[in-house]
Amino acid sequence: MDAAHLVTNIERRRTAKYCQQQLWGQNVGCRLVFRHMTVASQLRDLPLSIKLNLLPGFALRVGAAINFTPCPELNAAIAANFSPAAALPTFDCATLPVPLDYTDDSSPSLDLSLFRINATQQPVLGSVLMNFGGPGGTAPDNLAVLAEKAHSVIGPEWNLISWDPRGTGFTIPFQCDVSELGSTATPSNSKRSLGELVNVNITDIFSNGGWDYAGQNADLCYAQANKTGSLIGTAFVARDMMHIVDALGEDGLLRYYGWSYGTALGAYVVAMFPDRIGRIVLDANVNPHTYQDGTYITTTADLKPDFDGFLQTCFEAKDDCALYTLLQPNTTEDFITALNEALAPLAKNATESIQGYLTYIGLKATIQQNLYFPSGWPKFAQTLAAVFTGSSPAPKPAVQYGVAENAVVGIRASDATFHANSSDEYLPTLRAQQAVSPSFSDAMYVSFWVSAQWKMPAKERYWGDFHVKTKTPVLFINGQHDPVTPLENAYNASASFEGSAVLSHSGYGHGLFASPSQCAADYVQAYFKNATLPPNGTHCEPDLTLLQMWVQSLPAGVATNGTTNGTANATTGNGNGSQSSSTPVPYANDAPGHGATGSFLYMVVMLGLMLQMLA
Repeated sequence: MDAAHLVTNIERRRTAKYCQQQLWGQNVGCRLVFRHMTVASQLRDLPLSIKLNLLPGFALRVGAAINFTPCPELNAAIAANFSPAAALPTFDCATLPVPLDYTDDSSPSLDLSLFRINATQQPVLGSVLMNFGGPGGTAPDNLAVLAEKAHSVIGPEWNLISWDPRGTGFTIPFQCDVSELGSTATPSNSKRSLGELVNVNITDIFSNGGWDYAGQNADLCYAQANKTGSLIGTAFVARDMMHIVDALGEDGLLRYYGWSYGTALGAYVVAMFPDRIGRIVLDANVNPHTYQDGTYITTTADLKPDFDGFLQTCFEAKDDCALYTLLQPNTTEDFITALNEALAPLAKNATESIQGYLTYIGLKATIQQNLYFPSGWPKFAQTLAAVFTGSSPAPKPAVQYGVAENAVVGIRASDATFHANSSDEYLPTLRAQQAVSPSFSDAMYVSFWVSAQWKMPAKERYWGDFHVKTKTPVLFINGQHDPVTPLENAYNASASFEGSAVLSHSGYGHGLFASPSQCAADYVQAYFKNATLPPNGTHCEPDLTLLQMWVQSLPAGVATNGTTNGTANATTGNGNGSQSSSTPVPYANDAPGHGATGSFLYMVVMLGLMLQMLA
């Protein structure tokens, strides 16, 4: 297409829209059009992300080739986090310089920390980048723990590469200490429906102190982290990914498996670089639209069904479930009754002060986080039984890699495009969030209030839509009973990406790794090898039923009375005593109220919460 003809016959706004929606600045015609635009107002009409792709000074700069080398000390440190030390695959390490600030053509460099686990079968077909979520999950622990599962799903012929995204691990870790904050509120109790957990009136909490508390969080974090808080956004991470692809020296196309927040990152990189997509699998999907605006409205839609699956499996496991042994329920509804009796005093305290509310949501957040992996459910049942009886010391939090306290909120808040100037302006969003899940909505959305008042917007926030045609269509995967990324999110995202497909499965927990399915793995491997998508409406079943997985996951030393030789871990559900032969459960890192490295409203109070409950 002739550039002069384009400029003459398409007014500049249509030209910008054409380049944005069809080719996103990667086409030579769009580059020529931009080169012929000499009027400043024409430059201003283009979104920032297009400008960064088109301007010669902001174009992707290829860094040095990546040189992976052994890093035995870090491998040993990760393995030592488990008791006994786990036999994990060995990864190699590397660094790659990228621009610290893509909006500054003279920006200094930032060294990304990269980690690779080699293919286990020849011939090696190439490299697949992986992001395990959060945002805030870090690379070496998750990659080492999940490599075996990842190879079984993606295929053993691929090298697996992950990296510490901005704000996490060694890559400008985001830190914000809000432990000194405090406030009061006087909300009212709320009624509950049969079969639901006790809940509180979140609207009253929001209006009587919650909104102000979130604003205090935003102010304090700005004071502590304003030098780097605007440099950790997802659009910059997407650009970092393309630098990794270029430095690998393969075919210049991105092959990527994104899990949870990694699906939001995947949606961004697809929208920004659609013609550089080799293969993209997005598993356990965040809704990219509500991630972009920062509201996460649908996130709890399948949480209660997942929790019901845990209770039903415990009931079927009988005395192989510590909670069943303790409560001796006649029906699963008896579990709910007992839990509500335990929650009721916490709910009452939640209506009296913000600190009481934080304690209340801590328990519900613990429930949600321990639903991520059904293989950890037997240990979770022991944790709940210990809470009921007070017979166990406070669970030990998992050792976290890196120092990026509160990265989960720092990253997503810097990405959020929706800001509210007052509590009244945010109230319609709050009501939409509250309506999603009667049992859990009162506890799972509080950490998003700070995003609407954040004072460190990312230097590049992605404002475009997700309606693009990619070089290779995207494959979405999602379970029907996911505690944080409901199936509807996958269909919502797929509707935006032309030619994409959704592969659903009946699994429980968070993502395909939580409920392995050879049926699904076969489709994923075919996609990575030859870009074959499953037919519309394809649905897979897990390899094991929930009860089979429960029995298989029983830790060594568990008797029929539910006792064990180790104490449960509140963060992962793993015990600190003898472990079974199953793969260790990785650090959960995507719950709305918290992450692998914590969040404002969760990590600050979790240890105190558990001590209070078990006192």
